[in-house]
Formats: sequence, structure tokens, C-alpha cells
Amino acid sequence: AELARNNGCNFETFMQLMREDDALDASLTELGQKQAKDCNISFKNLQLIVSSPLSRAISTADLVVPQTSDLSRVAVEDFREINGMLLNAKRRNVSELSLLYPHWNFENITEKDELWSDTLESEADCAERGYKGLCWIMGRPEQNILLACHGGILKFMMEQHPFISVEDGRNCFNTKRLSSSRFENCEVRRYSLSDNLPKNGQRTLHLKETDMDDIID
Repeated sequence: AELARNNGCNFETFMQLMREDDALDASLTELGQKQAKDCNISFKNLQLIVSSPLSRAISTADLVVPQTSDLSRVAVEDFREINGMLLNAKRRNVSELSLLYPHWNFENITEKDELWSDTLESEADCAERGYKGLCWIMGRPEQNILLACHGGILKFMMEQHPFISVEDGRNCFNTKRLSSSRFENCEVRRYSLSDNLPKNGQRTLHLKETDMDDIID
């Protein structure tokens, strides 16, 4: 399905291919595992790891930053992929996730998945969840945070949310990719996150992509 999407198939074809290979909270594929291992990035001054509570995102984070690290790892419901219709968008119970990933914090997530339904979530609602997730990150004391989530929710919140703006601040501007374009599988980018909170207005968030040189060993 991912290959067909990359080759330009329409949404209906993509969803049909996804249904043919659907599974509850699908685990990271062998290809996904290889991509995460090949990421081969050693981050400097990383303070927190945040992930969607879906297994494939948590596994990706663990492969990119091995469990030997003593960093805190927190799963945040708002960062899960666009929800509904497909079983691979439905997460496991927290009790099962805690057994599979005992080094992760699932404290703020309900035991059962209360968000999933057989109706596909709208892109606007998915973008709003991403916005809420970023607001949660803004409230954290850590400054250097790794977020592992999904291409769909990142695309919708960065392209469609009215209170999120995206800027390309890289010194070596890559004209082949926009800062707001959809992430490839296991693609790592660096953004600085800032906000503006008017007294009687809506909180606005600004994502500025920057070069990664000074955060990689």
C-alpha cells in the first residue's frame, strides 16, 4: 500500500490495499525495522522521547534511540495516526502495551481505545489532535524532544491547521522538499517549536525547520 501511494495511486486504491493487509495495531514491518535501524543517528542533548501509542511508532522510536538509553519515554494519544475504519489505526489496550514496552509511560492513556470507530476520522479532526499534541509538548520542561508518530497526522496538521505555521529555516535549502511536505518512512527532521498566546485569542504555533548538524554526534 505504501509503495502504491508513493507511486501516485488514488485514495480509494490506497485504502483498498490497506484493508487487504489490515491488522489490529499492526506491528512494525521488516522493512520498517530496517529503515529505523538504518536511520543510524546519535542525538546530542536529547531529553525526552514522545511517541504515538501505536506499536509501530513506539518500535520505531526504540530502534532509532535504543533502550539502553535512560531517557524518559512517553506515549501521547493525540499523536496517533488518522483514526477509524482500519484496524491498524486501533491501538492495543494499555495493559498489553505495558507488557510489550515496559520502559514506556502510558499513564495518561485510557486502558481501552475509546477513540477508534469504524468511520474514518476527518483530516481536520486529525489535524486538531496534532495541534493539541504540540500544545502538550510546549508545556513540557524539556527543550530537546524526539517525536515518533505518523505521516498522515503530520501532513494534516502542518498543511491544514489554521493555527500552525511552518517555516523553512535551513541554511542549505533543499528545493526538492518543502518543510511542510509529507514525511517519508522513518525520515528525521528537526523543527523548533514556538507559540504565541494573545490575551483573548487562539494559541498559534510555529514550526521552523532547521539544520540538524548541531544535534547529531
